[in-house]
Amino acid sequence: MFNKILVAYDGSETATNALNKAIEMKMTLKDSFLEVVHVFQMVTAVLGDAVLTAPIMVQDELYEAAEVIANEAKQQVAHLPFASATLLDGGPPAKVILNYADEHQFDLIITGSRGLGTFKELLLGSVSYEIVQHAKIPVMIVK
Repeated sequence: MFNKILVAYDGSETATNALNKAIEMKMTLKDSFLEVVHVFQMVTAVLGDAVLTAPIMVQDELYEAAEVIANEAKQQVAHLPFASATLLDGGPPAKVILNYADEHQFDLIITGSRGLGTFKELLLGSVSYEIVQHAKIPVMIVK
């Protein structure tokens, strides 16, 4: 069925539900590989030709928060064989997740229906929507 399962995780309630569903599937598909990923996003703004980034102290704090989320996921899957969690750097989360899934030949992506960025979702569209629209493999959306 599914041999390599990728879970997009941002620490939100629906991401936790998605991770729980993935763990449930992993326990059924004992020989499958499960990887949980969290994407660290650099804070940038584009004004005309200029790209502005947040001060290094802010970026460091955001990176530390991303590490906490990735470590949370690691703890959730630590008891499972062939399971891991990874912090991915940079870029729009959906694009980073899709590229990672493609590069590492996953055959299923599991994600929550809504993440932490409700306001940003209004402006940019949800990560789960982008994943569904552009994935080359099956995607499971968990509420």
